Amino acid sequence: MSHPSLGLPPTAADPARARAAARLRDRRTPLARRALERALELDPKLRDRYDELALRRLLRDCEQHVLQLARSLESGDDSHVVNYGEWLVPIYRRREVPMRDFATVVRGLRRAVADVLSPEDARLAGELIERWLARLKFHGRLPGDHKGNAIVRFFWKGAGIADDSVV
Repeated sequence: MSHPSLGLPPTAADPARARAAARLRDRRTPLARRALERALELDPKLRDRYDELALRRLLRDCEQHVLQLARSLESGDDSHVVNYGEWLVPIYRRREVPMRDFATVVRGLRRAVADVLSPEDARLAGELIERWLARLKFHGRLPGDHKGNAIVRFFWKGAGIADDSVV
């Protein structure tokens, strides 16, 4: 595996995968739109949770998701999408987008990409996206992304007597 800060060469692109990646790059805007539509089909409540501006930001981000997926597909290296997903976690937390919603958008991307790529390339892209979703699942378990367990919170707060500042 290459590492840019160590001066190692980038991973070589497979010519067949490079064509599939070029197809993704060429169609990134319609793919991003289709990915967001698929995400809204998977979870219709996204429309209720986010206003028009937030949905536009998610659409804009989907274009970059497609580019990173193309980069990862071209090289066969999942670090492009996994590291990119790690990098996006604090940004989405600042925007108050839970990881489950981000994961829904990524699942929508998987469905949208399957329409454009050949079955073999779609399978490989699906595997890359699964690794990406595994990292998002980890971050979704961290505090601040969910309400937590009410029973544990009750005991943690000293039996819940007049103390809301602890948890």
